[in-house]
Amino acid sequence: MKKIIFLLSLLLISQFLFAQQIEVESYVDRTKIGISDLVKYTIEISGEKIGNISTPRLPKIENFENLGSSTSSSSNYSIVNGKMTSKVTKSYTYTLRPLKIGNYIIPPITIKIKDKSFTTDPIHIKVSEGSTQPAPPTSSSFTQQPNSSLDLSDNLFLKADISKNNVFEEEPIIVEYKLYSRYDIANLAFAGDTNFEGFWKEDIYKPESISFDRETYNGIMYNVMLMRSVALFPTRSGKLNIPSVVLNVDIRTQSHSFFDFGTTKRYNIKNKPTSVKVKPIPQNNKPVSFSNAVGKFKLSSNISQTQLNVGDSFTYTITISGTGNLKQFDIPKLKEVNNLRFLDPEITTDINKNKISGKKTIKYLIIAQEKGNFTLPAVPFTYFDTSSGSYKTLQTKPYQLKIGEGDLTFVASSAAQSIVSLEGSDIGFIITDSELVSKNIYFDKFFYWFIWFIILLFIPASILYSNERTKLQGNIDYIRQKQANKILKKYMKEASALADKNDPGFYAAAQLGLSSYLADKLKEPRGSSTEYIITKMSLKNIPNELIEKIKILFETCNQARFMPGGFSKERIKADFQHVKETINEITKCKF
Repeated sequence: MKKIIFLLSLLLISQFLFAQQIEVESYVDRTKIGISDLVKYTIEISGEKIGNISTPRLPKIENFENLGSSTSSSSNYSIVNGKMTSKVTKSYTYTLRPLKIGNYIIPPITIKIKDKSFTTDPIHIKVSEGSTQPAPPTSSSFTQQPNSSLDLSDNLFLKADISKNNVFEEEPIIVEYKLYSRYDIANLAFAGDTNFEGFWKEDIYKPESISFDRETYNGIMYNVMLMRSVALFPTRSGKLNIPSVVLNVDIRTQSHSFFDFGTTKRYNIKNKPTSVKVKPIPQNNKPVSFSNAVGKFKLSSNISQTQLNVGDSFTYTITISGTGNLKQFDIPKLKEVNNLRFLDPEITTDINKNKISGKKTIKYLIIAQEKGNFTLPAVPFTYFDTSSGSYKTLQTKPYQLKIGEGDLTFVASSAAQSIVSLEGSDIGFIITDSELVSKNIYFDKFFYWFIWFIILLFIPASILYSNERTKLQGNIDYIRQKQANKILKKYMKEASALADKNDPGFYAAAQLGLSSYLADKLKEPRGSSTEYIITKMSLKNIPNELIEKIKILFETCNQARFMPGGFSKERIKADFQHVKETINEITKCKF
């Protein structure tokens, strides 16, 4: 009994000493920030023997978005009275982006280290309009340097240009997001995907590298870059908001001496939100042939042949071309023609690069079923003309068909069954053979039981197949996870071909394939920022060393995409080998 009490005492003492040795504190780089700024929140854990500590999981902080974290460590050794002591400090820094203006609190964070809990102090943050940071000194190529005393927004801002502010439902709108800068830009990246609520969205353009043009805006010369272009199709009427997009911009600051190559400083900017007025399509006097087509269209048709025989087929093609919601409207309805069989049409939609113009081609395969002369009637197509605000109906021309006799005879499904006459007798099918035939018993045959065995095996297999089909039809996330490896393999094949040619373009293919793969596996939207993906991965059971490798890989790909040049053949080959090794590790992880 005394031994047990002694051991428990030692255990309690050791736990107490351990608690005394560990120190946990938190702090931010500043407590007053602008809505366009970022704040660095750091948790420091220090002690003589802290061992391996995983990155603390930051809970969701209200009115702030966690853009990702970084880790660093340091050691301090000292000798007092001939005795050497050591202290290890590990720092975990989180980048937070404010979502609203106001006064907020970063709440206390509880951290468990070797069965002991440590709680940080709350921190008050004030978020104001704009940016509290002065414009940085820059090595800009402009003759006159931007004035550092001005707000950052005077020299760096994002602007959304909208083609129309007053439209009808389904009428396309082009939105271009342009970056205006008077600084040297080192890197650019969208902070996350944007949800265009109330719109059908089609992406038109996204840049693959940094490329600026010069443009005068409000009497000031800027470097201007088109960051994104989208086509939006309103799906409902009323006042619809076009949201802001958030951009992370790394500015290269001015060097102070010959040996100083300058540094970069990250800023978080977004454009002002705007809105459009969407008018409903009038319902009065709406033609029956209206198929929800909105825009400006032309209609044409042709037929492969007009003279054929019974059993032959021909192709009837209808082409709708113009500007509008080509992907969204229904195809014109054909009238039924007796003795002509219409098979399901083949529909092809070819969209131009602007995503709002092109053509829709509808091809019907038609089979002639009876001899005679027939008319293929005109087909009406009605669309809503946005320029005049009225419905317009177009028609194809009718076609005359001449169908001759053929080798095959078709009977329409609605025709009555022909009368079968039996000649030479009043009663048919009289059995005159009275010989009895013995029936074989198969119960003792191997083949009989083998067939039953196959049937019994087929039942669970069909159930598994049915369950899999049900998952694939009803669970989009499940489909994405199932196809993630296939998509990654596709992009890696493209990256491999580019790497073999020593083409730096392989970085873009590798980054797109890897980010798409991780987004599908994590059940997150494609197009999510790399920081967001890294943050989500840290919440899974994935080794920190692998997450750090992926983070470095994304940074290398961004550097190659937005700072072309300086990548030798040897560097490309080495990076491609690193990509393959990293992806091989990722595919072995369980998400």
